[in-house]
Amino acid sequence: MKSEILQSLKAGILALEEASQLEDADFGRLGLELPRDPSHGDLASNAAMIFSKKLGLSPRDLAAHLAEHCNRDLSGRATVEVAGPGFLNFRLAMGEVQGILHTILKAGAEFGRSDAGRGQKINLEFVSANPTGPPVVVSARAAAFGSTLSNIFRFAGYESTSEYYLNDAGKQVLKLGASLLARWKEGKGEALEIPENGYHGIYLKDLAAELDSAMVSQWQSLPEEECHAAFAGWAIVRIGEQIRTQMEGFRSPFDVWFSERTLHEGGHLDSARDFLVSQKLCYEEEGALWFRSSDFGDDKDRVIQRSDGTPTYFLADVAYAIDKRDRGFSKAIYVLGPDHHGYVARLKAIAEAIGKGSDWIEVILLQWVTLMEGGEAVSMSKRAGEFVTMEDLIREVGVDVARCYFLTRRAESHLDFDLDLAREQSSKSPVFYAQYATARISGLLRKAAEAGFSGEEEVELQRLNCEEELALIRALERFPEILASSAEAREPNRLFSYLSDVSTLFHRFYHEHQIVSEDRELSVARLALSRASRQVLANGLSLMGVDAPERM
Repeated sequence: MKSEILQSLKAGILALEEASQLEDADFGRLGLELPRDPSHGDLASNAAMIFSKKLGLSPRDLAAHLAEHCNRDLSGRATVEVAGPGFLNFRLAMGEVQGILHTILKAGAEFGRSDAGRGQKINLEFVSANPTGPPVVVSARAAAFGSTLSNIFRFAGYESTSEYYLNDAGKQVLKLGASLLARWKEGKGEALEIPENGYHGIYLKDLAAELDSAMVSQWQSLPEEECHAAFAGWAIVRIGEQIRTQMEGFRSPFDVWFSERTLHEGGHLDSARDFLVSQKLCYEEEGALWFRSSDFGDDKDRVIQRSDGTPTYFLADVAYAIDKRDRGFSKAIYVLGPDHHGYVARLKAIAEAIGKGSDWIEVILLQWVTLMEGGEAVSMSKRAGEFVTMEDLIREVGVDVARCYFLTRRAESHLDFDLDLAREQSSKSPVFYAQYATARISGLLRKAAEAGFSGEEEVELQRLNCEEELALIRALERFPEILASSAEAREPNRLFSYLSDVSTLFHRFYHEHQIVSEDRELSVARLALSRASRQVLANGLSLMGVDAPERM
């Protein structure tokens, strides 16, 4: 129906003599949206506002013409009225609204899928925490956010690659090796001497206990830097395995695990440096090589090679961006922590320098998480005995609750994670309401089956005409639009809010009306509405990486 309305609007515009002023590209701006206020109708268009200037008409006059054309063209399947300065509000005929249930039930698990992204190839990098320790709570938020957004991208017609960048090269890795060696020595009775700026986490003590004595003796015979590199290499592999296992357990799998070390070992940093030099984007000063990033909007130029000839992290960022460019992505999205605010301008400078334009790189800054318990912030110190890792959080509240909690807010909003509330199995819990709806519907359908309803009956959808029934149907219809807008805005929290709204509407329908009654025809119709509701809820929860239980 939406497609037919768009075609009718276009035909109404082309019927005007003034339409000769328009080009094909102009019609790409023609669209329909869901009104914020449901009382305004089922769909709305600002077509008259968009085209009035080019057509030399007032928005109100153009809207009146389009309304007359569409009302005639759509033959009662939808009606349109003019509102305000020239908005067009469409109301679908009752049969069209009710018929949405057939579409949902026929599509099943595929309902909501669209081609809104038109196959745009997106690289979505998220989490990317240094493999020098276990993932922490903010990593869990990034995992929930990124994996859900990637799922939504794919369902909305984008080609999305989820990627984890392993920072497994550089000085911090050698510090990790030196810290692990210190823990090994501690286990052998020596005093603990963590190096300056080293890693103090207890997890290294556990890793040290796994080391083989013969292997350690061999490493300790090497020069100091090589010794530390050997310890670090072993630790990186072990911690990397743990990260992968935890991410998969948190339903956040990655398509690509990209190793920074491969950039160094494959000569990609040298190639990136040579490219920037060839484009006359570098200069030497005090023996170091500088990239003219300020020419591209950065607040200052950046060193890409130190005076001792060693590359900087920034040069690795350049090489990594070139790799993404060469893999053919039309957009590279980085999900970073709020402490990376200063990286935005420099990453966009890289995009400009490698010929992709600043908009090619998109940075989403994910704000911090504060754990709350008993109304107070929980200490983030592992030594204090409080949990801080992603693994401990999941163990405490479960995957479903944790993922839902992280998806309640926009990325740029600070999140207070209330542990007391997360532990509750009540309507106060953010995940409970939607899951309770899916379980309630499943129980309803089981009882209906016992009463002789097979689900294969001929459905008379015109019997669904009560306010609560129609409001729920209209909400279910919005699912594909919600996914498309969530993808475009990079806001998976919209999906969570939508599922909460659908759950509320279903519970209201359930309490106001007897689903299975002596009126068999009406019962069949209401059961169809119930099945469609569960399908939409299940589809949405699946995209969020959350179970849709049949029993609770």
